[in-house]
Parts: sequence; C-alpha cells; structure tokens
Amino acid sequence: MTSNAGKGDKMAESYAFYEGTFGQAIVLETRTDLVAHAHSESQIVFWLGGARAQANVGPEVVRYEENVGLATNAYQSHDMTRLDGTGPAVFLVFMISRKWLNELRQATGRPFVFPSSRIPIDAGLRQACWQVLDLILSAREPQDGLNGLVEQLISATIDATARGPVADPKRLLPPLLDHRLRSAITLMREHVSDKIALDEIAHQVGLSRAHFFTLFRDQLNTSPQVFWSAVRVEEAMRRLIAQGASLTSVALDLGFSAPSNFSRFFKEHTGVSPSTFRRAAVGAMPATVTGLAV
Repeated sequence: MTSNAGKGDKMAESYAFYEGTFGQAIVLETRTDLVAHAHSESQIVFWLGGARAQANVGPEVVRYEENVGLATNAYQSHDMTRLDGTGPAVFLVFMISRKWLNELRQATGRPFVFPSSRIPIDAGLRQACWQVLDLILSAREPQDGLNGLVEQLISATIDATARGPVADPKRLLPPLLDHRLRSAITLMREHVSDKIALDEIAHQVGLSRAHFFTLFRDQLNTSPQVFWSAVRVEEAMRRLIAQGASLTSVALDLGFSAPSNFSRFFKEHTGVSPSTFRRAAVGAMPATVTGLAV
C-alpha cells in the first residue's frame, strides 16, 4: 500500500492504495472532476473532506456529506463534480472484487447488490470508515484485521442502502446478460487498442444501434461508450502495473495519438495521473495524504 503526494505540482494529487482479499481500498485526493465512467467492480465512496462534491448516478444526484456516501454496482455509470473552489476533494474508495462478492453471496445466500446509490452514514459506519483509513495509512505491516474490518464495513453499507424501499426488487439480483451483449463485451475487450466504431460492434453481434444502446442501459445501467472507456481504463491499469512498459508505449499501444491524450483520459476517469497510479500500485512511494496524519 503506497501513495504519491505530488506536492510540487499545482494540480497536486495523492493516492494511497491497498489490495486485499475484498478488492482494493484507495485514499484519493484530487482536484480533477471525473467524467461519466464505470467500473467492472462494485464501488463504495466516502467523502473525507476538502472540496464539496456530488455524483450523478443515472437520474439520481448524490451529494457527498459527512452522513452521505456513494454506492455503485458493477458497470453503473457515475461521475464526480467538485462544488466549491479549486481545492482538492478527499475520498476513501473501495473497489469490491467480483470474485469476493460472489463467494460471499454463495456463503451467505444474500444478494450483495446496492439497491440505492445513496449510503446513509450513521455513527457506527463513520467510525468503521475512519478505522479502515487509519489502517490503510499506517506504516505497520502486516495490517492485521484490515480485510475483516473492510468486509464488515461493506456488509454494513449494503444493509444501510437497503433500509429504504426498493422500487425495483430485480435490482437486488445480478443481471443475466443477453448473449448479444456478452458478445459485444467480448469484442470490446478484444479490440481495446483498436479504433472500431460502436456501430460496427452492434452490427457484428446482430443489433441495431438503438437496440444496442437499450441493452446496455437496461442490463448494465450504462452506455456503450462509458462501458468501453471502463474496459480501456482497466487495460491501462493492468499495463501500468506491469513492469517495463513506459507511459508512452502504454498510451500508443492503447490507440492514443499522444501520451498527453492518454494522461488526460486516464485522469478524467480515475482522478489521478497514470504516473501517480503506477507509483502507488507498484509500491514505489511511502503512504502520505495531504491533510491527513499518518
């Protein structure tokens, strides 16, 4: 688990990263608004301080507060906008492993899916959030108890989002994807570095453009463009973590005309630059986050 403080940059950013059995825990300080994007993992986000921010999740607007967090299911489109000034916003983010969620689902028989994007944060959940933050930023190794504490926090978060009425009970079940949608996703992954039009992908799987977009909306709560960007970001992360690949080669291999275009794309979707992500993910920097004691 590491991070980069980037204090010498006028667009300073910090990124602390911990990988456990549950997935990834991230402490993110960013001055960058995030465009509409999605992840293959479910996500929990707690606002820790700094600039106020809000997220649009489909038609729902979630404003981050001390007592309100954000939950998104896999591939659910969302963004982030800072609401005041040019200062950074600081978040604690959990990217929850699909494998871990599936194992938990099988073991408990309960649907680990967020029925609402709004997390009501009570005193107990807030305390668990700060306990996890303390362990992530701690220099002590190994970090005994972090995985168990995060598992409890995720379960408590799902319980919190489920306390209100659920408009559509089907949202509690993982989607059964149309075979043409699965084929389209396979094509996107196979052509992640190519400049292939979405209309061509739709044609290859036997769908009209309108039906293609409708399937993504109805079954994955996102659009084909947002989904494909998520595929490209995930592939970029994989290549950045791999040893030996320069940022320029990663950018060009993924079809970007210039490294600067790749850096802008990556930061608009993750909140940090590719170089900051790489330093954190491969363990090259000590953990420090501006404004938070270590």
